[in-house]
Amino acid sequence: MRLRRKVTIAFFVVSALVSVLLALFLYRFIEHQLAEELRNRLMDMAQMGGAEVELEPYETLRGELPASGDLTDDQARAIEHTEPYKELSDHLRMLRRAEPALVHYVYLLAPTASPTHARFVVDADVLTFDELEAQGKPLPKGESISHFAQDYDITKIPLLQKALATCSAQLEPDFVYDEEFHVSSVSAYVPLTDDDGKILRAKDGTCLGVLGVDITDKKMRVALDRAGLLALKIALGVIALALLVAIGVGTLLTRPVLALSTTVKKFSDKDFSARTPHALLSRDEVGELGHAFNAMAETIQQHNEHLEELVKQRTKELQEEKATSERLLLNVLPAPIAERLKEGAEVIVDRFDAVTVLFADIVGFTKLSATTSPEKLVTMLDELFSVFDRLAEKHGLEKIKTIGDAYMVVAGIPQPIADHATAIAHMGLDMLDAIEAYSKKHQTDLDIRIGAHTGPVVAGVIGKKKFIYDLWGDTVNTASRMESHGLPGRVHVTHATAELIKGTFELEARAPLDIKGKGVMETFLIVAAKSHDRLSMR
Repeated sequence: MRLRRKVTIAFFVVSALVSVLLALFLYRFIEHQLAEELRNRLMDMAQMGGAEVELEPYETLRGELPASGDLTDDQARAIEHTEPYKELSDHLRMLRRAEPALVHYVYLLAPTASPTHARFVVDADVLTFDELEAQGKPLPKGESISHFAQDYDITKIPLLQKALATCSAQLEPDFVYDEEFHVSSVSAYVPLTDDDGKILRAKDGTCLGVLGVDITDKKMRVALDRAGLLALKIALGVIALALLVAIGVGTLLTRPVLALSTTVKKFSDKDFSARTPHALLSRDEVGELGHAFNAMAETIQQHNEHLEELVKQRTKELQEEKATSERLLLNVLPAPIAERLKEGAEVIVDRFDAVTVLFADIVGFTKLSATTSPEKLVTMLDELFSVFDRLAEKHGLEKIKTIGDAYMVVAGIPQPIADHATAIAHMGLDMLDAIEAYSKKHQTDLDIRIGAHTGPVVAGVIGKKKFIYDLWGDTVNTASRMESHGLPGRVHVTHATAELIKGTFELEARAPLDIKGKGVMETFLIVAAKSHDRLSMR
């Protein structure tokens, strides 16, 4: 046998052996890295999905779970066609659509009193399978329906038991066979969290719920078999080339393999931008593997960026919704009261021993409304009350409400202040100035009556959906009487209020008045503030 032939045969045998070993190593490496990446991806998707679950519909469904026993099929199906169930079902299906080639099952479980049993809240397949049954079509082979509130024996799934018991994220290291659903899968179990990653718990401290995401052995094996097929092509290509070319050509052929290995390593370290340069990819099976891996990496990177963008967009929307809600709440309630509501206070009621309440009413409003168009009337009230609102903010007062043409404001609530009566007196005089300025501007003879009284009140929040902060007590009624028994263009106050402001304001005593429900009372009219720059008498 000629030397060249011997060398060729020897080189071929050695090259073939090396090629087989290299292909085996590459397959094992890719299999390990891909399996690890898929498991990490599974956990990332589960954690992201757990944070995106809408709490309100979930709480609604959780409240429907029976404490013991099972629901009938009709009861479960009725709940499965409610809006909360459909909303969560859509979310789970969207999560699965992010990786349809990998993710098989997505579901929400709630813990029970037994550590070895859980209950299904939502399963991504229920509504779809219901439609198949309604059409008389069989379910996919090996599939069954996990209805709402169905009991799930998790005795042989220790990681799921642990996730529900400790409210912690768990990832199965290998495939686990589920005897109930007859499938082997790798599962990730994560507790529901808020946007900041804080785990949500029920009032009794137990886990609020767990999101489960499964990759079945069939789907995961398909992905791994692709890697194996590519590795086999590499081996055959290198062996074929080894028979025809020299050691130098063999060395050149290893360059794309090493480049691909480096890219796979970077990718396994979560550098999703890693790609094998096209210049290093040869025009053979190794190159095909490189291009295929680059294409796969591009797809995974796009999914990752898309999910990150979804998270950012959803976070931004939630922040905007929260800001809008807080603005609306502060427009309805005083800031300290709104803060107490946000902290979870269910009943808000406070007693204040010393506040001053002011009522103002436009004189002749009923007559005016009969001769003025609704548009002009509303525009007038909006302009006047907006001025009054700014005056209330200026003097540190709390506007309570408007009723028609009446305006109610209080000093000393929700934060008590020592000079509440003085603040109300200034408010009343400024309101008279505002009415006068409005009349001059619009050439009208508009006027207003103002009454005020000082005393104790009870304040609190009424309602569960449309909140209102209101006052009660004899002080409120008396202040209203001061307004109704007052004079146009004057601020009418009781003796209690007059005693607190007599050192700061000039007062004019009125003849005793018989006040409905109060009897004869001594009242006063505020003339002007005692200052070097006095207001003109009215």
